[in-house]
Amino acid sequence: MVPARIRIAMNRRLPLVLLLLGVMASAVPGTAAANTNSSTFFGLTNLWTLHLTIPESDWRTLVSRGVVRRDFGGGGGWGDGGNPVERFLRGFTGGSSRESRSGAGTDEGSHYPWAQCTFEAAGQTLTNVAIRLKGVSSVARAPNGFKMPFKIDFNRGAKGRKFLGIEELYLNNNVNDATQMREALAYELFRRAGLPASRTAFARVYLTIPGKIDKQHLGLYTLVEAVENDFLKRSLGVKEGLLLKPEMIRGIPYMGSDWDDYKERYHPKADPTPDDAARFIEATKFIREATPEQFGTGIPKYLEPEPFLRFVALNALLANVDSFIGNGHNYYLFLGSASRRLTFIPWDLNESFGMHPVSGPSRFQMQTSILRPNADGNPLVERFLADPTFGPRYREICAQLLTNVFVPSRLSADIDRITAVTRPVVFAESRRARADFERTILGTLKPDEGDTRQPRFDSEYAKVPHRPWSFPDQVEIDNVPLKEWIQGRHANALDQLAGKVKAPRPRPRL
Repeated sequence: MVPARIRIAMNRRLPLVLLLLGVMASAVPGTAAANTNSSTFFGLTNLWTLHLTIPESDWRTLVSRGVVRRDFGGGGGWGDGGNPVERFLRGFTGGSSRESRSGAGTDEGSHYPWAQCTFEAAGQTLTNVAIRLKGVSSVARAPNGFKMPFKIDFNRGAKGRKFLGIEELYLNNNVNDATQMREALAYELFRRAGLPASRTAFARVYLTIPGKIDKQHLGLYTLVEAVENDFLKRSLGVKEGLLLKPEMIRGIPYMGSDWDDYKERYHPKADPTPDDAARFIEATKFIREATPEQFGTGIPKYLEPEPFLRFVALNALLANVDSFIGNGHNYYLFLGSASRRLTFIPWDLNESFGMHPVSGPSRFQMQTSILRPNADGNPLVERFLADPTFGPRYREICAQLLTNVFVPSRLSADIDRITAVTRPVVFAESRRARADFERTILGTLKPDEGDTRQPRFDSEYAKVPHRPWSFPDQVEIDNVPLKEWIQGRHANALDQLAGKVKAPRPRPRL
């Protein structure tokens, strides 16, 4: 029998013991509690262990991309960048309205074929899970032949199946980001700004290709929630409507009265109802043809001004050039069937915080204008900023974001919390990944110290055989340490609002 004083001591310490056990369980990558779901799976500092097993034949299918055929369609419509130079640049940077490659099993116009894998994470093992590559530069610049970016579709291989309530999941390889945390931070800021944005988590990913590699450690990935029905229902309260993912078009251009003329540039995720298609065409026509007076009073019928201005302002503060305000892609548009209004949803934020590799050094991107945020012509942004009501309101929103959302001290604390979780994974990934992390996050290496194969310049782009005319041999990505960049951007943006500096307009490419 246990003595009374020992029982009392045990009872006093039991809550603490249970708490410590709970913390230990949640901190172990890949450990899943019984109540794990999408709400607990995603989190700014959540780290999971993922193991993908892909048969060798499926791996060959996965990485075989066939012959590219690019057709940008639509000839030179207002605001659509349809001239030959634009088409050539888009062909290099990866934007297109229509792409196809040889190989069956593609989806949504994607040029990547689907394959099958076994997916293990959070205590679950799922077989016959559909997997394909995603992205352009993140595939071309993958640090080795295996750390590729992936899209996982749990439903495609088994109708109705989900993983912890998740139907689709993106595994981003962070190849364009030496810190390996920009994307997660950027999505977090959009959500803090009250805007619909995907949830994220981190993962230590292992890959097995039987007969080729056995549970090889690929390194750190950012897991990103897909923008689909479940996301729309959770974020906007409704999933009925028209979801589009525009590619390389600026300002929501009007393309005539025939819906078929919109498909190749706006990329609807499903066929719209006739009412939704007509409403979208009506909105684009209004944006193009309304007088300034009509625009100011009539635009709230088609989209909510406040969320849109926050969306533009935060992209500008993040110097997120590869977006709606720059290259004219990497965002979703949702037209709710009930609301009849458009919602802008950010996407593919890995080159935010001034890291678009062909828009100049990150120090240059730190100082670009937030008051003239669109890099090239963007009629929708320009109409808002020229409006006597919306223009001043945009400046007020920029000031509010600099006070409440884009706050260096809070972001610095976020970076420290993420670092505590991801550093061991990054250090185990490769010498290059560790050196990049030490330079840009820890500050323990100077720019030219450590593994210097790609510390300041990216010569990989120079190896592409068909570079655009005048494209430089070396693309400068000076990789200012992230905390330093945030401090500099915050101070520069405040100076812009105070009229103390005249900032250059951002440029989508050199």
